[in-house]
Formats: sequence, C-alpha cells, structure tokens
Amino acid sequence: MVTLLFIHSAGAQGPGEGSDAFLSALRPMLPPEIRLLAPFMPEPEAPKAQSWAAAIAAQIRAIDGDFILLGHSLGGSAILQVLARAGVPQNLLGVVTLAAPFWGAPDWAYDEYALPADAGEKLGGRFALRILHGADDDVVAGDHPERYKNILPQARIHILLGIDHQAANAGLEVLEALNAITAL
Repeated sequence: MVTLLFIHSAGAQGPGEGSDAFLSALRPMLPPEIRLLAPFMPEPEAPKAQSWAAAIAAQIRAIDGDFILLGHSLGGSAILQVLARAGVPQNLLGVVTLAAPFWGAPDWAYDEYALPADAGEKLGGRFALRILHGADDDVVAGDHPERYKNILPQARIHILLGIDHQAANAGLEVLEALNAITAL
C-alpha cells in the first residue's frame, strides 16, 4: 500500500471550495492500493508558510511505508519548501505538483514561501518529480514549471490542455503521473 498525501490549495477548503472539485474527481479514480490522506491546512484563507510547513512535516512524519506527495497550487510549492528545509524522507517515492506557483517569479515575490537558495542541491535528483500545469491556468503563469525545472532538473513537466487553475478535470493526468512514480 502506498500513501498519497494531498496538500490543498490556499483558500477555503470545504466542500465545493478550493481543491475540492479536483480532489472529488480524483478520489474515485485511485486504485485500491493507494491510500489517500487529504488533511486541511491551518488558516487556509490567510496561510502562513511556517504553520503550513509544520502541518505538512507532521503529516509526513506520521506516514508508515512508502508515500507520494501531491500538492495543488500553494500546496505543491509548500511541499517542495518543506522537503528543501526538513530533508527528503527515505520512503518518499515522488512528488506531483499541480498549478504550483514559483515564489520569486514576477508578481509572486513572497520570500516566506520561496524555496531556499540551496534547494537544488538538497532536492536535485532525490525523488521523482512531476510538475503538472494547466494550459488554461489564469492564476499561475505558464513559465512557473520551467522555473522549477531550472532548479530541480529531475522535474518532468506536463502541460495539461484544457485545464485551468482549479484543475477539476485533471484527474486522469494526475493518475498517470502517480502511476509513473509507482512504476519506478
């Protein structure tokens, strides 16, 4: 059994809000050998990098066995920040980000959320990384995946046609990314 730890986007996280449409579409597609965890993050409508990092790190520490991290929007960038700062667990199979902003890009200059300067050294080649980004994302610009790849060369970028920032219809592509990681 592989655990899939999903980290939501910022903003309201209840039914019909935030990442819920994506997660609701993905959940029935997951094979029975993947156990999904999707905890709410603290203060999602006014997120603070430190409290999210602490919550994510606690969730990671609680996982027994192999796992994959999946993050939507802020959740994806927060996962990478946590791994760069706290280290990469040996039982981490890989990371999938979906619509993740690159903090430090134009209009996204918030140091609190940015990867540390040595992130490439700490994370490069340490795990499988799939960066998914909707071609119709009107929140996070299309150059953000390449910014991650410049630091993390192991990243495989997938541009998803017809997918916007909410990614409600991205389930099949995410499932393919998860399958690619578990097949490694």
